Formats: sequence, structure tokens, C-alpha cells
Amino acid sequence: MQTEPIDKRTDAALKECLNVDRPVALLAYDYDAGDRIPMHEHAKAQLIYAIEGTMTVTTQEGQWVLLPTRAIWVPAKMRHSIRMRSRLRMRSAYFDDTVAGPAKGCAVVEVSPLLRELIVSMLSEPRAYPPDGRAAHLAALICNELRFTHTLPLHLPWPKDPGLRKICEAMQRRPSLTGSMDFWAAEMGISSRTLSRLFRKELKMSFQEWRLQLLLLEAQIRLAQGQSSSRIAKALGYDSHAAFSAMFRKSLGIPPSHYLRNLRPDSQSSR
Repeated sequence: MQTEPIDKRTDAALKECLNVDRPVALLAYDYDAGDRIPMHEHAKAQLIYAIEGTMTVTTQEGQWVLLPTRAIWVPAKMRHSIRMRSRLRMRSAYFDDTVAGPAKGCAVVEVSPLLRELIVSMLSEPRAYPPDGRAAHLAALICNELRFTHTLPLHLPWPKDPGLRKICEAMQRRPSLTGSMDFWAAEMGISSRTLSRLFRKELKMSFQEWRLQLLLLEAQIRLAQGQSSSRIAKALGYDSHAAFSAMFRKSLGIPPSHYLRNLRPDSQSSR
């Protein structure tokens, strides 16, 4: 079983992070758009922080979208894969079992300016840092700040039923408001009523609710990539930009034009 990402550039450093006898160890990754890390797991919990770029993390339970200046908490021994949606500057922190995470499972969290600076600062410290030196104090502050992070609704639940999973994968490959439940039920060779029951049973959401969450997450990714809201509205199958904007505002409380203001640009070192 593959237990670590296949990455020759960082293999030795990753092993050091996973084996070092310290509460916190950090590692910097840079990836290109389209890069993928296959399903794997770590013995330590991981906080994946995106200084720049977007990606999706997939587990058996669902998918989480990582937007710029956000982070994903991945518990120890949770199998997950990663797909880069754009060029990504990733800074990963690995935690031993003495550190309490912000959630029991995977979760997208806000990264405060303080936590961001602590992560960047600790990257310049040795991984086997002295237990009473500067790095030890930085590590303690990172762990403490982690307790006060806020989780964000950037999660798409994922089905276990093979047939429903195929439908969800197809919808994800071409996210669109078009394509009724009758259409997807026919694709699966079942009735619309049966498909509706499957969504409720597997995902605890209706077909319409799950599709809306899919479209909302896709819209946020594309906005973070710099696409215009009118272009996104057309790509996602909305009849008009106004209809798309109304959906976005109803779901998130702000129009698409204001959304990027909430993604704080990181002007700090790319260390």
C-alpha cells in the first residue's frame, strides 16, 4: 500500500518530517496545475496550507476544496488524494499525536495572519529543533493558534454506492446546472425516485442540494483562478449572470464580485 506521496524532490524531507521526534515539522511543496498525488496516508496529522493556488483533497467520505490562503486539516492515517487545480505553493505542517486538531475529520480552516507568519517563520528552522529554542516556541504558538481556527463550508460529501459514485464523478467532470435528475437516473438505469432515495441515503442531501454544493465549490475555485463571474455563469449552465449571482449571494451572503476580497492575498515570503 502506498503510504506517502510519490515525489522524488521531497521524499527525504518528507520522511524527516514524519520521523522527527518533535510536535511540529514543516515542509514546502510547489506543484504545477494538473499535478496529482495518489491515494496515500501519513502516520502524522497534516495541515496543508495554500499560500497560492487551488486544489481538491479527496477521501472516501468526500472532497474538500482548498482555496488560496486557506488550509486543510487531514487527521493521521486518513487516506486521501490531491489534485492541483492551478499552480500551487503548498506549505505542509505535520503534527504528532500530542497536538489536538481543529476537527475530528478533514476540514478546511481559515489561516489567520498570525498562523501564516508562524508557519513561514518556522520553515527556516531545523526540523530537529532544540526543545527550548526559538523553533520550540514557534511550534507551541502554531499548536495554540490551531485551536482557534474556524472551519469553512468547502466540503462536498461523496457516495460509497458504486453506481451513484459514477454519476457524481460524471457531474463533477462537467459541473453544470443542466441535466435533470431524470437524465441522470436514465444514465444509471434506475427511476428518478430511486436515485432521489440514493442521494438522501448516501449523501444526506437531495440531488438538487448536492448539485448546488458542487456548482458553488466549482464557482469558488474558478473565481480564485481569476475567471470572471460572467464566464463562470455560462460555463456552469446558468441562463444569465444575474441568476448565477443570485445563487452565489443566497448561498454565501456576498456577490461573486466581492468574493475575492475575502481571500486575503499573501504578500509574505514564498519560503
